[in-house]
Amino acid sequence: MTIGGILLPEAYTPLDCTKPRATRTTAVVSTYGGASVFDWGSILAGKEIKLTWKSMTVALFEALDALYQAGNVVVWDSGIGGKVYHVKITAFDGSLLFDKNNEYMLNVAMTLIILDEVVT
Repeated sequence: MTIGGILLPEAYTPLDCTKPRATRTTAVVSTYGGASVFDWGSILAGKEIKLTWKSMTVALFEALDALYQAGNVVVWDSGIGGKVYHVKITAFDGSLLFDKNNEYMLNVAMTLIILDEVVT
């Protein structure tokens, strides 16, 4: 898996990841005589993806945090079915483990918003 060109070592594959799939978008509006249902079908854009890690090195966290702080659109190679997406990182945080070298972050979580699928 890569995020913004940063290859995540196999040891730091996310513990949990939302499946990147299109979801149905519908809305119901009450009217005087009943209800109107609006159905836009399945849409991938705007899908929120949550990635979590039990731990990662501070160096990896800081590299990913630089992407988050920059606020740019990045490429996410999910490693799931060969799919690659343009995404925005909308949240990223973790807890510093106070060990003797301050080497690890715990309970790291990242939220991505899918903008579109990269078609090659």
